[in-house]
Amino acid sequence: MQEYDAVILAGGVNSAELRKYAPYDSEALIVIGRYPMVYYVYRAVRASQRIRNIVIVGPKQSLQEIFKKENNLRFAEPGQDSIDSLANGIEVLEGSGITDRVLVLPTDIPFITAEAIDDFISRCEGEEADFFYSIVNREVNEKRFPGVKRTYVRLKEGVFTGGNLFVIKSDKIASCVALAKQFVARRKNPFQMARLLGLGLAWKYLTRRLTIPDAEARFYRVVGIRGRAVISPFAEVGVDVDKPSDLWLAERILGVG
Repeated sequence: MQEYDAVILAGGVNSAELRKYAPYDSEALIVIGRYPMVYYVYRAVRASQRIRNIVIVGPKQSLQEIFKKENNLRFAEPGQDSIDSLANGIEVLEGSGITDRVLVLPTDIPFITAEAIDDFISRCEGEEADFFYSIVNREVNEKRFPGVKRTYVRLKEGVFTGGNLFVIKSDKIASCVALAKQFVARRKNPFQMARLLGLGLAWKYLTRRLTIPDAEARFYRVVGIRGRAVISPFAEVGVDVDKPSDLWLAERILGVG
């Protein structure tokens, strides 16, 4: 069974909107129930059957204090954005011989489970690609978390939200960085995302004829990188904490932990 290294991106600055209710400088340090948010993510990754080394990228001193009893855990300082932070985490992994594929995930997904992680990795292994991006059907999200607010995209296969699990081939990471910056900037705007890949794709999106293979094929033609969207059956992959309503949901579900 193939092993993966993992990078947890915990360098995000707490938004002004969230800070009103959770006065922490870093999202990763927001306490939900008994634990900082980053702990829930780390716990799920550590429990995965597929993960070897873990690097957490974020406020190093605070993270080392939180995880002082954990072994086989590395840390890296954050960069100016999530992509720079990923590069810092990869640099730490490369010092010990990085695995062929790397799992990447943010720190603001406290609902994530080892089962969801293992399922996503298994689905990625059935495909040949340079990177894999999780998506979750709206029905799955709303059944598990009724009323949760997410950005959705209507495709011919269904209505999806972007997930929070990624797998990247380690030898393609450098070539993905510049492109990833553009996608991160547009990820909340489906039409802008489609425009990045061409007006033809944008038109298909507007006329509700865009398919997942359409987007994947166009992506490869434009940038020369093979991307695959992986549909996860776990709503925990598609719900994060980036606004007060999300925080209240997390406190309601995890607050007794």
